[in-house]
Amino acid sequence: MTAPIFMTNDQIVKYASAAGATEPVDKVSNRYTFVPTLQAVDLLRDSGWFPITAGQSGTRLQEKEGFQKHCIRFTRNENCEMRPKDERVDLVLYNSHDLGSSFKLIASVWRLVCGNGLMVASDFANFTHRHVGFNENDFVESADKITASASIIHDQMDFLKGINLRHDEQIAYASSAHKLVYDDLEKAPISPDQLLTQRRWDDGSSNLWTTFNKVQENIIKGGIKGRVTEDDGRTRKVTTRAVQALDRNIKLNQALWVLTEKMAELKTMSFAA
Repeated sequence: MTAPIFMTNDQIVKYASAAGATEPVDKVSNRYTFVPTLQAVDLLRDSGWFPITAGQSGTRLQEKEGFQKHCIRFTRNENCEMRPKDERVDLVLYNSHDLGSSFKLIASVWRLVCGNGLMVASDFANFTHRHVGFNENDFVESADKITASASIIHDQMDFLKGINLRHDEQIAYASSAHKLVYDDLEKAPISPDQLLTQRRWDDGSSNLWTTFNKVQENIIKGGIKGRVTEDDGRTRKVTTRAVQALDRNIKLNQALWVLTEKMAELKTMSFAA
């Protein structure tokens, strides 16, 4: 696994033009404080976090083009030097200049074997900073707290890797995740057990951490073969799509993290009983 390459601000703007906005979208109130995303990026660099990927949501409204929600992933230099074999703890910056989002700093576990990020939902690893009254010191302090939380998150991962699930428990977990994705289960193109599809040899374990990873990757990356029933009763083959919208990506990621913690609690209670 090669070490990630740190991005310059120009490279960030190439992949997420909204991150380079120099003013907010029109019709903001006088109370709105414009804080450029690149200013926040520079603050994170100074605190030891370096950008490695960037992207943004699409928009159907022309007036919001160049101001929409965008997301930048950061890692620390020591993550590159130590070359972790399995996972590393990154930081994700989320923002927009169209009044759609405050600054969000979220801890994210990057799984190296599949190049897939899992958002941590725990309160100690999630911070929101409004544009109005933006305080640089508070912002940097939040980034520092995510830095300090890395060991706690690694401990959580080790704990989840130590919890083995029976097949019926894996199905129960997948069924709960399935309900997070599809509002109408009867019209869902795939069944819950398909979310347990193993994409690589490394995912052969039945522990909770691996189950979580398999389900999350299958939901976020898509690519699962399924069928949908048309109004006339005929069925057609489909392939599930990757989750592209940033809001939905974060919402699903964090919901899955909470689901995983709840499953761990249930298993821990059963051990103690």
